[in-house]
Amino acid sequence: MELRKITYFVEVARLKSFSKAALVLYVSQTAVSQQIAVLEDEVGAKLFNRDKKTVQLTAAGEVFLTESLRLLRQYENAILKAREVEKGYQGILRIGFFSMFDREVIAPMLATFHAGYPKVKVSIVQCNFQDMKTNILNDTIDVGFSFCIDSEEIEELKVQETYPKLCVHKDHYLASKTLIERKDLEGAQVISYIKNREQLACYETHHSQENPGQLSNKSFLVENMDDAIMLVSINAGICFLPEVKSFVNQEKIVFIDQTVEDVPFAVNAYWIRNNKNVVLQKFLSELKADISKI
Repeated sequence: MELRKITYFVEVARLKSFSKAALVLYVSQTAVSQQIAVLEDEVGAKLFNRDKKTVQLTAAGEVFLTESLRLLRQYENAILKAREVEKGYQGILRIGFFSMFDREVIAPMLATFHAGYPKVKVSIVQCNFQDMKTNILNDTIDVGFSFCIDSEEIEELKVQETYPKLCVHKDHYLASKTLIERKDLEGAQVISYIKNREQLACYETHHSQENPGQLSNKSFLVENMDDAIMLVSINAGICFLPEVKSFVNQEKIVFIDQTVEDVPFAVNAYWIRNNKNVVLQKFLSELKADISKI
């Protein structure tokens, strides 16, 4: 059943006239009559009672009109949705985060993006470092936020970089200091990261025998920032971290300036080259605009 026949039927029902419908549709009255006759044959029911003066819907016609109007609304809605998807105003954006620092940096911009594109569905997943790279390459996520991903197939956008402070529990004996130096760490339980290849490369570029960085011989070893914060929050150790505020209990944890560790914490955006998701392009445009304001 062609949509054109439905349109002709709806116009005749609305105007109660074949001739008036023909004028609106810019076709001949004969063409309208022929299409309605074919439609009635396909439906298997008479849709109009008509004589030389009046055109009235039959009982079957009343029911068919209700469903026809619903069908036309669905068709128009389908067109609108397709156009919005094509322009990036509707769709889905899949985001991967590596650490709470990534989330803290991106959260304000993500809120702004959602306000500007309320029809876009945002899916957020937590990834470890290796899963982040795999998910981007496999198109499981559209964009991932991490510190360093090395791949010729992946694009990178530098978002933010900051230097660490010493994160300690408020009951820790170092919490009263305003500046931490190397001598202050003697005997302290330092929480450190299990470093992958990329982290080690970054770490080694900042350190030498003369500048060894943090003491790690008495460290807890963790894989992510969330675990480090958890250990600090129970006063099980201290850790060099970027100052995060949104996702920590500020009644328990403080961040103190320090002169020991100078390896920066970076937040970068990564996505596979030639990603076809129009929503991603909108998001990256908003992200770049946000970065330019920093």
